[in-house]
Amino acid sequence: MVLLAWQSPARRGPGPRLRVGSCPSCSAARRLREKQAHSVNFCLQNRKLEKAGWKTNTGGVSDASPSASEQRYLFDISSLPEAEEVTAAELRILRSLPENRSLALSPEGSFHHLLLGTCPSREGEEPRLLDSRAADVLDTGSSRWEVFDVREALRDRRESSLSGQLLCFVLRIASDGSGQLLPPRQLGFGKPRPQPHERALLVAFSRTQRKENLFKEIRDKIKALGSPPFLEPPDPGQEAFLKRRKRRTTIAARSGGRGHGKKAKTRCSRKPLHVNFKELGWDDWIIAPLDYEAYHCEGVCDFPLRSHLEPTNHAIIQTLMNSMDPESTPPSCCVPSKLSPISILYIDSGNNVVYKQYEDMVVETCGCR
Repeated sequence: MVLLAWQSPARRGPGPRLRVGSCPSCSAARRLREKQAHSVNFCLQNRKLEKAGWKTNTGGVSDASPSASEQRYLFDISSLPEAEEVTAAELRILRSLPENRSLALSPEGSFHHLLLGTCPSREGEEPRLLDSRAADVLDTGSSRWEVFDVREALRDRRESSLSGQLLCFVLRIASDGSGQLLPPRQLGFGKPRPQPHERALLVAFSRTQRKENLFKEIRDKIKALGSPPFLEPPDPGQEAFLKRRKRRTTIAARSGGRGHGKKAKTRCSRKPLHVNFKELGWDDWIIAPLDYEAYHCEGVCDFPLRSHLEPTNHAIIQTLMNSMDPESTPPSCCVPSKLSPISILYIDSGNNVVYKQYEDMVVETCGCR
């Protein structure tokens, strides 16, 4: 799985503090679905995630005033399960065009050093350097994301017996040559009042050996919402009722009654099954995809069984017995023999944005069992 976090402003010292751990509301997620999905999907480019996913929670950035010499980013990592192995972690910070390019230029030129470290645990300590790189002043084009490797910091925090549920990073910028610290805002970091899709992201890739259970996520969501009807089918209305009735009529016509001779029977095969999460009333928490083709298996398994159905030895024997005496033995069943996964982007019970791969969601082939 992957943990990913959006930045939101926070403050040090007395005064109001932002709630850490919340993500954009469900309604905001719907409004920003396209933008967020695009912002999130780039995190997975050029990566093969097997039985993996990622999760997002909200972090905070400290004083982002134009004169601040550093910026701190705070993230709640409590939603990352301890049993999952973290394989990579990245901090992604959006860098916009500087408000005043002349202020961003140092006497030595336009190059600076970006220094990312962990926040000191005690007053007077220096940050532990995690990643650094040279960066020039943006002068043309659009904003871009600066990506820092923070796997070591995340791993150490999870393994530390004294670690809490918060992970803090500090960003400093030094001019090339003199090493003088410059306010990050001068280079376009810490945009005031950023949109949800512009906030900093903590992306943690992790791997689990177990299969993810979508029904468990649904149960957790029910508990969090305190809404038992969540799993119940939505009120379909007359239009949906007529649509289902028409579909049943179509299926019955396709099967030819099934009781009027073998020629009218449809052999075991894969049939369409379109799943629409919006029709299920789940679009408040499932961001993407809103629908997908699941398919289903339908038809009879009669003798002789076709080889492409890959029947088990037991299914072959059962089919033989059924062909000899249908009253004594039921026919073997047409069921999925191979399934494939899909990845789902959704809001979990902790109000985190999660991207996970769920196994056995799409029927690839059908067989007799």
